[in-house]
Amino acid sequence: MKQLITTRLRLVPLRVDHAGAMFSLLSDPRIYEFIQDEPPASLESLQERYHRHETRHSPDGTEQWLNWIIQPLESDACMGFIQATIYTSATADFAFVLGPSYWGRGLALEAASSALHTLFTDYAIISMFAMADERNVRSTSLLTRLGFQRVECVNHPHRAVLPSDHLFLLNRRLNTP
Repeated sequence: MKQLITTRLRLVPLRVDHAGAMFSLLSDPRIYEFIQDEPPASLESLQERYHRHETRHSPDGTEQWLNWIIQPLESDACMGFIQATIYTSATADFAFVLGPSYWGRGLALEAASSALHTLFTDYAIISMFAMADERNVRSTSLLTRLGFQRVECVNHPHRAVLPSDHLFLLNRRLNTP
């Protein structure tokens, strides 16, 4: 897994030592308005999660876990993350979180575009799925700008989609970055 560089950002592979800076960022309740998750319970619990993710694969080896921390080029500050879970079927689930103080600047688009390009070219992904709460205008707009198309929730091959979520698909055959 390689580091990615964009015009303004650096996406670095997640490491346990990112937990301290990410704990503060992920403690902001605004992040959880539209996602079915909660802030990390403690720094230690986030360190444990990052330790598992740092292995880059599920315990049974059927999933590859790619997680990048988003940082500005000029510092090691943590702004959010991009994650992809790759399955043996050459499909993947894609997600992103950006700290609220960075919203509205095009940073999520820049980071996600770079990660998607790498996922399609370096990991031979054919179909990329993403979910966003139907009320989350920022995320649904971003997914559309990235080329994702809304599809029926029954088409998700990996897990059930929450009733409040929309399912999006970016298919390499149609939208190669």
